[in-house]
Amino acid sequence: MNAPLKDVRPASRAWQPSFEADAYQSFLAGIKRHWGTELYREVVAGAEASQARDPASLEQAMRGNAAYRLYAWLERRVQQLKWSGRWGFSTLVEQQRDQLAPLLEAATRSDRLALDPDLTMPAYITETETHQQPGGLWRDPVNAYALAWYTTGLSFAGSNPDDLVDFYAARIRERCTEIGLQARAILDEGCTAGRSTRAIKRAFPEAQLYGCDICEGSLRLGALRNLEEACDITLVQCSAESLSFPDASFDVVASQWLWHELPPAAIRQSIIEARRVLRPGGLFVAYDMMSAVGGPIGEWLLSGYAARNNEPYGHALLHFDWQGALEQAGFTDIRSRYGLPQDPGPGLPATLPPRRLHPMIFVSAVRPGAPF
Repeated sequence: MNAPLKDVRPASRAWQPSFEADAYQSFLAGIKRHWGTELYREVVAGAEASQARDPASLEQAMRGNAAYRLYAWLERRVQQLKWSGRWGFSTLVEQQRDQLAPLLEAATRSDRLALDPDLTMPAYITETETHQQPGGLWRDPVNAYALAWYTTGLSFAGSNPDDLVDFYAARIRERCTEIGLQARAILDEGCTAGRSTRAIKRAFPEAQLYGCDICEGSLRLGALRNLEEACDITLVQCSAESLSFPDASFDVVASQWLWHELPPAAIRQSIIEARRVLRPGGLFVAYDMMSAVGGPIGEWLLSGYAARNNEPYGHALLHFDWQGALEQAGFTDIRSRYGLPQDPGPGLPATLPPRRLHPMIFVSAVRPGAPF
């Protein structure tokens, strides 16, 4: 007889990094801090002095700049070392496969987890190792542990990894209040292991929370984490372009850091699907890197990041007509605001910040009609 899922409550935190692993990752974090502060500022100063006026011209002008060559090299190589070095996330998780794989298998017994064994992975997932994660997140369920360690061990901003998702959830709640929406059911798209979904649950404790993602391993790990944190959340394996929910099921459909992983055609289809599952008067939200701060230099840096971090659609998002796509899908009251925990906005800054940050934009829109 299978043991009840409650018996594996501590499973998602069953492994502990060694002293060597902590020291190794701390060393890389120190390099990354230098990359994102002093070195970044030197690159920005060089780009400004070049007087190049568009990203392509900046790349050409800066190819011989020593600071930029080091900046670009570190942006690529430090990420590789975090994953695949001797004490990298993927390296150490693989060493614990025999311990971790059965724990993820146990998660399938959760009545709050719905997996789809017949789901076909889209090409935009299978054709790249996103974030340089070996094998990609989708191929091997155990890879979910490496991604969870990556996102909790060192956030992109060097801050508490919950800060960004709590900021995201607070903006959703703020927008619901502005339009007088009582959110009874909320869907968090591209949720991976549900960190953002749990943040929304904290902001909306009375709402029914659902998260969806296409990666089985992350959803399994999310089911364990939800149990661990006593979060009543249902996780479903499906893509944002083909949601496994009936029409008019949700008051809010939201995503954070999803759009920059999708090609434009997939974003458009996901918008159409979101409108389908939203109730009249419901709120649509996308929180991602839709705009660059700092004009051409900011766009050049963000496009370089996307290329060097195996996120090929990040550059396309900067030029995606999301307002037109939302309007064409029938949304109204379309708004956007800039904001990060370190720089809450709401206006887009006129100049680049003194440290390297991802410029996040909170886009929202309403499905027309009277709520029911």
